[in-house]
Amino acid sequence: MTREGTQMIRWGIIGCGDVTEVKSGPALQKAERSALVHVMRRDGAKAADYAKRHDVPRWSDTAEAVLADEDVNAVYVATPPSSHAQYAIAALQAGKHVLLEKPIAMTAAESDAIEQAVAQTGGKLSVAYYRRALPRFEKLREIVQDSTIGAVSLIEVRQFKQAERQSAQSWKTDPAIGGGGSFVDMQSHTLDWLTAVFGRPVRVNGVTKNTRGLHDAEDFVSFELEFGGFAAVGLCHYAAPHEEESVTIYGERGTVEMGFFRPSEISLTVDGVQRSLALPDPAHVHQPFVERVVSYFLDDTPNPCGADAGRVSSDLIDQIYQRV
Repeated sequence: MTREGTQMIRWGIIGCGDVTEVKSGPALQKAERSALVHVMRRDGAKAADYAKRHDVPRWSDTAEAVLADEDVNAVYVATPPSSHAQYAIAALQAGKHVLLEKPIAMTAAESDAIEQAVAQTGGKLSVAYYRRALPRFEKLREIVQDSTIGAVSLIEVRQFKQAERQSAQSWKTDPAIGGGGSFVDMQSHTLDWLTAVFGRPVRVNGVTKNTRGLHDAEDFVSFELEFGGFAAVGLCHYAAPHEEESVTIYGERGTVEMGFFRPSEISLTVDGVQRSLALPDPAHVHQPFVERVVSYFLDDTPNPCGADAGRVSSDLIDQIYQRV
């Protein structure tokens, strides 16, 4: 099946691991005009088990099988970052549209290659920064953009995690596979949201340290993004004695605060009056974003996060880590 002339997106997943169990896999099945028809994992037994549990008609243990499946017209690349460029480019060259997990790639050169493949093949690609479409994040955007709290003067990002509470997936603390540690895996979402709302910062500073040496990746990151008129400052520690996580936006008239990585109400204070806004996340948090992706693939509506937008947070990480 070619990309053209289709009225249904029929997905194949390359890498049906943990992220696809609840967050994204069922979203591909539940979104309108969307079906999940083929899943792949290098461990064939786990791929078969996933297909059985999620009622997916086909499974395989090679990416090539998904790319060769003529019934698949779009591929969700859900592998670790070290193989994002490889599979995204191969899928585009095989005539498939692509939903690519974040971060877009490991290096600027890989990001360039993905963008070139999109241009050369005429395929469509979206990067899965799904928080862009969640209702509470959209409400937070509205609050800061409609001057509810007045002109923004400061943004504070905080994330403290205990070392033993980090992901059991070892690649998330292996820079050779994930491009860094927990900061890259998690705070790339925050950086993406900030730049989606406020644009690219005009100046970036950062400090990274491996304070405890528990793994190869850094466990401390601080950063400052200067947006012109205000700054976003971050303090993130992944070997901390306690758990804490929030994004607080300060304005001339008040503040708004929300957790980005936990179920959270929006705490809004304006002119000294505090109130909470509850906008619960859907059961499958990728679904609102997937629905936008499907519409983009089929109807040519705006891309919810194209390759050029998806690489911005990766470029900022390179600057924070002083890789450029």
